[in-house]
Amino acid sequence: MTYKLIVLDLDGTLLRPDHSVSPANAAAVRACMAQGAQVVLASGRSLGAILATAHNLTLDSPIIALNGTLIGDRQRGVLRTRGQLSNPQLQLVSTVLLDRAVPFVVFGTQQIYALADMPQRDDLVVYGEPLATIVPSLTHAYISDPLKVLAFLPPGPLDTELRAALEPSVAQVRTGRSFLEWMPHTATKGDALLELMAELRIAREEVLAIGDGHNDLSMFAVAGLSVAMGDAVPEVREHADMVTASCEEDGVALALQRYVLG
Repeated sequence: MTYKLIVLDLDGTLLRPDHSVSPANAAAVRACMAQGAQVVLASGRSLGAILATAHNLTLDSPIIALNGTLIGDRQRGVLRTRGQLSNPQLQLVSTVLLDRAVPFVVFGTQQIYALADMPQRDDLVVYGEPLATIVPSLTHAYISDPLKVLAFLPPGPLDTELRAALEPSVAQVRTGRSFLEWMPHTATKGDALLELMAELRIAREEVLAIGDGHNDLSMFAVAGLSVAMGDAVPEVREHADMVTASCEEDGVALALQRYVLG
């Protein structure tokens, strides 16, 4: 099978723990592009935090950012948002998290918003994200474009409690060992990927997706071939068609060599 569209998660997949792309991964990505494949980055990061990686790899394909709530590219910036949190949704998530003393921030198209006394509000700077913009209230009056809410929360019993309280209104997904997020139900990496497949006229059988997190499962569901990283959580490995090596073992390069470059 010839794969025309390759979709790569970033953290824990293409990027090493120091947020860099290994020489092996970079070479494999460029070799795939040289063969005519389009390579799309799909991440929970904001578009601005993805652009450096896209630039280093000279990618011209669209970018799926903020877990599918936004599609952009390297040249033109934001192309479109795919749904934002309504004021009632934003207030519901904020209230539930504040009541439980869970630290969190709100992502807009280009900015991150937080209350002045919010712990950990600037912890995402190491991922290339901007410092939080302080607002007096987490409402549409001060945040015109809320796309998702990210809580700094390790896995535990609160995951289930928060899902019961919030998921009827918004979608919940764990995006890392320290991150739990909420977005509109129609905004997932998989939904955004389906949009791109239709626009690019690429069939499911021609799509290869590689990832390591729960937020990658929606991509796995619509790709012709899904590959999980070797150090992905068990549920992600179970839902993948294939499993490659870990991130630090250049699992992306190995998968691309096997399934694309041959």
